[in-house]
Amino acid sequence: MSFSFSEFIHRYYLDPVINDSGYNIFNTLTWAVILGIAVFLLMKFFSATKTKIDRGFIFSTLPFVIGGASLRVVADAGIIKAPWVYFLITPNIYFVVFLIAFSSLIVSLALTHFKLTGSYHKVHAGIGCLFAVIVPGTLLTHCTITHAWVPAGVLAGGVIVTTVIYLIAGLFRETKYACFSRPENLAVLLAHALDATSTIIGIECFGYYEKHVLPSFLIDLAGTSFVMYPLKILIWLVVIYALDILLTEEGEENTSGKKSIFSDITQTRNILKFAIIILGLAPAVRNTVRIFFGI
Repeated sequence: MSFSFSEFIHRYYLDPVINDSGYNIFNTLTWAVILGIAVFLLMKFFSATKTKIDRGFIFSTLPFVIGGASLRVVADAGIIKAPWVYFLITPNIYFVVFLIAFSSLIVSLALTHFKLTGSYHKVHAGIGCLFAVIVPGTLLTHCTITHAWVPAGVLAGGVIVTTVIYLIAGLFRETKYACFSRPENLAVLLAHALDATSTIIGIECFGYYEKHVLPSFLIDLAGTSFVMYPLKILIWLVVIYALDILLTEEGEENTSGKKSIFSDITQTRNILKFAIIILGLAPAVRNTVRIFFGI
């Protein structure tokens, strides 16, 4: 049975936000395209402002990820009502948190430019930490802790998986595959190992369910949520191989001399890795906080 364009938009884009019913193939692909465009625009901004995507930038921005993921739980808890709550449902919440983090970055860079602070990292991190404290604090005043062990369990599972992979990767340190044991790449793995662990605990121990299209399909196919571990590890292997080996080789072969926002391979690689860290850490924090409060 055919249906109109407006019905298509409502069914696959608006209803999932209004009803918080999760993802489908259409909105998943759309959000992926929007993420790609956002990364491209950010690359132009960082190039224009000569802002380096280094460890300082990443660590000073991570508190916004924690605060943003906790803000999503505020919506899950019903603390904020319609229509305002719709701003806290995916994908809208990504825009909200982005605006908060980007505004903080602009202010921090401006203060540095006018020599009112020595480094933008400290100001940016300070605003982020304030955000990351206020939001969970709001949850503590409205919700009751029901499963206090869950954060430790999620952290333990993520660290164990990451440690095992690190030890295996250490066997290849003298080869071109040494990149798999680099700290920044292990941080990417840890973020997604935490996501996998929080998903497994939620599904296996408390009856939660997976909303994302591919993980949900694989969990149903395998009959267990433990399939998340090999899925995350496989994706990590492919991503790091592409970014640290293929991208480097491509850069070495490019002798055209043409400059673009992607000419700085390190800058391109780091922003892509940071985006991937967010895609793992944000749902990991949200899952953990939800289970922690029994929401």
